[in-house]
Amino acid sequence: MKKKLELIVEPKPHNRKEFSQSLQNLTENLRKHCSSLIIDDSGNGNKFNIFAQWETEDQMSKALRSEEFRIFFGAIGALCDKTIVRLDGKKVSNNFLKIK
Repeated sequence: MKKKLELIVEPKPHNRKEFSQSLQNLTENLRKHCSSLIIDDSGNGNKFNIFAQWETEDQMSKALRSEEFRIFFGAIGALCDKTIVRLDGKKVSNNFLKIK
């Protein structure tokens, strides 16, 4: 069964450029770990919608534990004010981003 992760993140005003650059630098490597990865910056740097999908829960678990996703989640924690996390359409705790 396919697994879907949706992140809606709002960078802190003084960190928007840095978050955007971090996301740009990580995107190619993040894509290697996903069946599908879509990043929508329709908020002109104020809000990012990130959609990731995997074919199985096992693939998702491995991807989320990868170094690239750990760096990505670290950037979200350090540079963003607001974060909404949905897994398979259901809102989950932001602690989800602290996967070990």
